Amino acid sequence: MNALSVSFRQTLRLLRLVGLLYGVTLVLSLLAALPLYNTLKGEDQNSLAFMNLLNGFDYTIFSDFMRRSGPAISPLMSVGRWLGVLYLFMSVFTAGGILWCFSPAPALRSVARFQVAPFLSACSHYVGRFIRLFGVTLLFVLVGAGIWLVIGTLVSMMLSDTMTERGVFWVGLTFFALFVLTATLLLCIGDYAKVLMFSEDEHTAFRAFGRAGRLVLHNLGQTYGRYWLLIGIGTGLFGLYFLLEDLIPMNSWLTILLMFVVQQALVFARVGLKVWSLGTAYSVYMTLPKPVSPVPPTPVAEPVFAQQPTADPDQDQSGSTLV
Repeated sequence: MNALSVSFRQTLRLLRLVGLLYGVTLVLSLLAALPLYNTLKGEDQNSLAFMNLLNGFDYTIFSDFMRRSGPAISPLMSVGRWLGVLYLFMSVFTAGGILWCFSPAPALRSVARFQVAPFLSACSHYVGRFIRLFGVTLLFVLVGAGIWLVIGTLVSMMLSDTMTERGVFWVGLTFFALFVLTATLLLCIGDYAKVLMFSEDEHTAFRAFGRAGRLVLHNLGQTYGRYWLLIGIGTGLFGLYFLLEDLIPMNSWLTILLMFVVQQALVFARVGLKVWSLGTAYSVYMTLPKPVSPVPPTPVAEPVFAQQPTADPDQDQSGSTLV
């Protein structure tokens, strides 16, 4: 808990950083939201059916609208997918700057508060190696965690004739839980690999991931346990949001504005939780014994013996010449 509290206090001192990341997230979302709003406003044809969506999602209204206005919405969906890729890149890009803010470097450089220029410099310095690490992590997640989904699908198909629907459901849920546990473990290892590459100036993504994996597996409670605690906090924030959504009626501009503020507060909290999570990984890494990377054995040089000069048969042992 000490690492969590220390990183949480550091996160509170980095509210300007959280605000900057929140602003980037808001701009990316507006790039898709504003064109979508204008398209919906032009396609609704002053229909009052959309007012019913304020009370909750109605699949009939949604399917009718998509059947009639699908060609106008499809390009915006493509834009949203590309913005998702851009957001993922920004998440990888800012990791180096976030770790720099939690490291002793700002204090050593007499940076009293968060500054944008050193933050962006750290982001650009580490983005290359973190992109390679993202590829390695994604590879392990697809192979290591995805295998559970493949096995679960095959087992469910094999048992579908001999088990009830409830039994098949529980079998599928078991393998899905194994998938979630494996995926979150690999993502946790990816976070600690970022810290390792940052703190030890490691450039090889596979080696960093392997060393971080040994560190996490040897200290599951302090690493993976705290990772799941932060996941629980994020899940609790979503639960609180859905509770407020049920309590706040969407029947006036005031309540709609209030719900918008609640939504943005949730986004800000999620951004802060991301910063807190990476800061916690850095704090935990600094307190744990570091895994020793295997060092290849140094080749032993073969001894070189000086060749003894052969005795001249015309000389005796004393060196005099025989006559």
